[in-house]
Amino acid sequence: MLRSKAEPRSATIHFDLAIRQTTKATNVGRFSATREFGYKGRMIKNGTKARFTGDTEHLTLAQTRAKFDSLFQQDANILRSKLQDKVSEEEIYIHVRDGFKVRALVYRRNTDQPKMDRPLVVLIHGGGFILGNAEMEMPTCIEAVLRYDCVAVSLEYRLSPEVKFPVAYDDCWDALIWLSKNAATLQADPKRGFVFGGTSAGSHLSIPLAHKARDEKLSPPLTGLYHCVPPALMPQALTEKYKPLYNSREQLKNGMALTAESTKVYDKAVEPDFASPLWNPLLWPTGHAGLPPTFFQICGADLLRDEALIYERELRLESGVKTKTVVASARFAKDAADGLGWLLGREN
Repeated sequence: MLRSKAEPRSATIHFDLAIRQTTKATNVGRFSATREFGYKGRMIKNGTKARFTGDTEHLTLAQTRAKFDSLFQQDANILRSKLQDKVSEEEIYIHVRDGFKVRALVYRRNTDQPKMDRPLVVLIHGGGFILGNAEMEMPTCIEAVLRYDCVAVSLEYRLSPEVKFPVAYDDCWDALIWLSKNAATLQADPKRGFVFGGTSAGSHLSIPLAHKARDEKLSPPLTGLYHCVPPALMPQALTEKYKPLYNSREQLKNGMALTAESTKVYDKAVEPDFASPLWNPLLWPTGHAGLPPTFFQICGADLLRDEALIYERELRLESGVKTKTVVASARFAKDAADGLGWLLGREN
């Protein structure tokens, strides 16, 4: 059986969506889900936008989360049905510093005998800090498990506006520490490989936490980083050094998925400290040297494009970090799995 529940699912419903503000009916506004939709189309076989039907112009955030939850759960259940003989899924809850328990999904190959020496991959979902859940990274986790016989964990965190900055960072950091110390309970050995990363907001979380892991000597150490369409430098903290290369925020402000208006909604919900290195990891005070090999997946039509390219350049040229980058490929799912294989030293 693919699904194993450690305890009942949280009643909170989350999902990945780029959105725009249409009215000011709530503290984070009402949203249109028609024009701007999640780019995680690899999970929705027939396309999210085409299936997001009905009255979508005046949805509250809660209604948007619920609508997307229904769509993504349908596809997650199809994957579960198809792969239940090959891959196991375990739902766990990890205690964090204030007593809250964050949800995570753990994937591993089904085997007759327990195998304790698998590398560990930990991924964090996107959604602008206000949407998304662990099922979002389910396809990438499963593909990595099938290809590389790793243990893959898709991690959740508390969302805004229910919580504010930096609670999501604290949740993910505490969970990462727990996973590093308790990997054996998941049949993983991070000494054989310990890859950490995420998509969009998930990368916004994982990039600074990777620096924190280096600075605080997380043990076992991270051995690879996976950054898919990552934010790295907010315009409020832009320095003269990067201005000539920082153009996509303006060029693509009305993009197909993430837009400038969407980022304003996210910022209003999260209430970040724009001067914090957590929010602007490109400006991390102790630099980037000593980070593990890093894989980038960058979308050429994404307003985050240039800061991702700048960050990759800083790692590779200024800090001596080994990197691999894919830009604007149509093979999103394959590239993601190939990138994880590169980080695990198991390229096909």
